[in-house]
Amino acid sequence: MDRTIVVRAAQLRTAVYFPDLIEPVAQAFQASSAGHADSGLIVMFPAEQPEAGDVYVKSGTLRGHSIYIIKVSPWFAANVDEQRPQGGFIGVFDSRTGHALALLDDEHYLSDIRTAAAGSVAARALAPEHVDTALVVGSGVQAYWQPQALHRERPYRKLLAWARNPDKTAALAARLAPALPDVDIEVVHDLEPAVRRADVILTTTQAREPLIYGDWLHAGQHITAIGADDATKCELDAATLRRARVYVDARDTARDTGEVHRAIRTGQYTLDDLAGELGQVLAGTKSARTSADDITVATLAGLGVQDLVAAEVALQKLATTRTTAL
Repeated sequence: MDRTIVVRAAQLRTAVYFPDLIEPVAQAFQASSAGHADSGLIVMFPAEQPEAGDVYVKSGTLRGHSIYIIKVSPWFAANVDEQRPQGGFIGVFDSRTGHALALLDDEHYLSDIRTAAAGSVAARALAPEHVDTALVVGSGVQAYWQPQALHRERPYRKLLAWARNPDKTAALAARLAPALPDVDIEVVHDLEPAVRRADVILTTTQAREPLIYGDWLHAGQHITAIGADDATKCELDAATLRRARVYVDARDTARDTGEVHRAIRTGQYTLDDLAGELGQVLAGTKSARTSADDITVATLAGLGVQDLVAAEVALQKLATTRTTAL
């Protein structure tokens, strides 16, 4: 058996970028909704408090593909505070023999860019055709990626940025400026007026209580919510879900995580209230917007099958790079 290869984060950062993953992630959404993929999830809280750190263990298989993956994805506040990369890796295995093929020591990079790719896919499927003003809520890694993901599908003129920490919000705006040179970026200090101004809202936080409320919304808006990825987190209140056509990456994942889980648990929502899975919209088996006045929400917790296709693309690009260098 050949030796398992180890790929470091620096190699991945120079070989694969989030646009490379958009179409594979779109296909992964469809495969999941069609029943051709399996995505498992275990969430652990090793730190003393949940908000101090969590570890997601995800698995992904996809019919007809030669690999399957196991991902260990930690997020610890101490790494953010001390400006260190997060840890974690993706193990890649042979679907025929079960042998380990590769260990991608990605420092969360592949997770970050495949989540950005999912944001692009959600915007393509659900955002209004014309977007003038977007709002990003949060100041972390996805607050950097999601505005770029949206802009790729719906170029917009103005970006509002809000987070609880004004200094971090200003730093985010400075970091985004060269990535979005044609966008006017404005740091805002009051969230409700910003929500009312925006055509598209991107929530990217670790919030454990709602930040966005249904009575702040107006006709035609879209929300991509990617922060509430376990049962303890929630960015949108139940009224937001009730006002909107809500799409998820997978019904069973939504049942157990985020704002849908919270609203079901409190008796304010049911799985039957969902408009569908994003993969169903992409496949044309569920409708997206029925009118320009619809409010749409994509609340996405992430699927192991997305990590599978991200790993496939990364390994293919690394192999091409090695071949070209010979």
